[in-house]
Amino acid sequence: MGFKQRGLTLIELMITLAVLAVVVGIAVPNFNTMIQNNRSVALGEELAGALNFARSEAVKRSSRVTLCASADGSACDGDWTDQWIVIVDSATSDSAPVPVVGEILRVWESPGTNATIAAVQGASDVDFIRFTDKGLLGMSAGGAIELTSSLSGCKANSGRKLTVGVAGVLSVARSSCS
Repeated sequence: MGFKQRGLTLIELMITLAVLAVVVGIAVPNFNTMIQNNRSVALGEELAGALNFARSEAVKRSSRVTLCASADGSACDGDWTDQWIVIVDSATSDSAPVPVVGEILRVWESPGTNATIAAVQGASDVDFIRFTDKGLLGMSAGGAIELTSSLSGCKANSGRKLTVGVAGVLSVARSSCS
């Protein structure tokens, strides 16, 4: 009757753990980058959803509706990395330089401190995006509005570039991370 070995020797176990440590050491940094890339894409898509919501509400309500950044969730007084609010805009005209907060339709939480969002129209920074009662871009004399969004730590083309044309139509394209 011979002895039959069951289980692993100490050397086999040590080799297995060493191989596992190498695989984990390679996978974890790539996994973190993948998470940041997905979060960056989600930020751009959430911004696109907010713009589409504002435009559809403008058409549905047949009144001006504005998406703007808000520091406190009740006024258009923040930065794009603060909260966003969609409001019924009581401004006197489609080209009024400042939105007038009427009813607050929806509030989005802040995307976080590692987010980068910029909105420009021509060469000027934009603090709000207004849609007319017909779904057109308010303040359209300056042309289309371009928004770029990304999160720090993302790689390659996981950022998003959103363009709101003068007809109010939104287009989304990939852009490099900042």
